[in-house]
Amino acid sequence: MRRTLYLVAAWAIVGLLLGACGGGTGGTSGGGATLTVEMGDLYFKPNTLTAKPGQTLQITLDNRGSLEHNFVLYDADGKTVLFEQDGIQPGQKVNIYLKAPEKPGTYPYVCTVPGHREGGMVGTLTVQP
Repeated sequence: MRRTLYLVAAWAIVGLLLGACGGGTGGTSGGGATLTVEMGDLYFKPNTLTAKPGQTLQITLDNRGSLEHNFVLYDADGKTVLFEQDGIQPGQKVNIYLKAPEKPGTYPYVCTVPGHREGGMVGTLTVQP
């Protein structure tokens, strides 16, 4: 009987943990989304993220490369900076919080360390209703 109770409790905890883990790159209906972006030498993985208008995003930037990287999110025009996270050292993880733009569209994010954007370290945040 005691063993059965332990198993039921364990499965309940597993169910709660799985329910709390949002997968993928999209947002949830209402509320926020928790995402992870791996930063390597000249790449973001994933290089596409999605969110709902105005959604709060918690993004863990995980630098797995051998170089310093940063994260800059631009407006759809590609010129106006909406968010900027300074240098993240190799092996470092940083949690950032940002609010997705209210207007649906595609917003580029890049690493602005010289040569990194040109080397392919770019991605997009797509905001869709």
